[in-house]
Amino acid sequence: MGDQSTLTEIEKKRYKLQMLLPGIGASGQEKLKKGKVLVIGIGGLGSFVLQYLTAMGVGTLGLMDFDIIEEENLSHQVFYGMHDIGKLKAVVTKGRLSDLNPLIRFNMLNVQLHGNNSSSIIPNYDIIVDTTNKSNVHYLINDECIKYNKVMVYGWVCKLEGRVSVFNYKSGPSYRCAYSENSERSDGECAKNITGMPGILPGVTGSILANEVLKIITGQDNVLSGKIMIVDTFNYLDKFVEVKRNKANFTE
Repeated sequence: MGDQSTLTEIEKKRYKLQMLLPGIGASGQEKLKKGKVLVIGIGGLGSFVLQYLTAMGVGTLGLMDFDIIEEENLSHQVFYGMHDIGKLKAVVTKGRLSDLNPLIRFNMLNVQLHGNNSSSIIPNYDIIVDTTNKSNVHYLINDECIKYNKVMVYGWVCKLEGRVSVFNYKSGPSYRCAYSENSERSDGECAKNITGMPGILPGVTGSILANEVLKIITGQDNVLSGKIMIVDTFNYLDKFVEVKRNKANFTE
């Protein structure tokens, strides 16, 4: 991969438009090159996040998913096609992303995250992007991020609504501060595919998730820490819910 601290001429040419932004420039692009991001779940949300992080030049990307591609995925996971049905998402995704940007290091993790393997995976990355749809996995990711002092970028979609937030960032709140285990949640309903969803929703929400990763790595202000952004794609409404830090959620 070459020197991780400086940009090659090829990289300067590829990321030229991005580097023209005052908040990024060459120094910001070098930060992206050194960035290490793990995306857990390569469904509708995860596949969009990974495409943008790859295109933006995040140097090391972890692709974590143990599922296969099914025909019912294609309406909202537009990264895949009919010829991908039955194939492992992690394998197909790595191939597509490598073609999109061969300058990136991809770590394919065709496994399910659980308590027995998290300690050998989470510490290898700076930012963990949670695009899963099960509450028990959200809590596991949250707890591991706190344990290893990693930033958790959280995304969730269901029906007409997408949610994005950043947890464990600069002494900000955690996922448990936003959603205690006793709180009422709709994860189970959406995880079972009982509800509908417009195909555009993961794309819109995934783009916002990728933007948060960009802001965190390059040191931008107004990161979605301490608030949850709720996106309504049909009514073009965005609202923000405040989340306060609860110290009890950070004690071991």
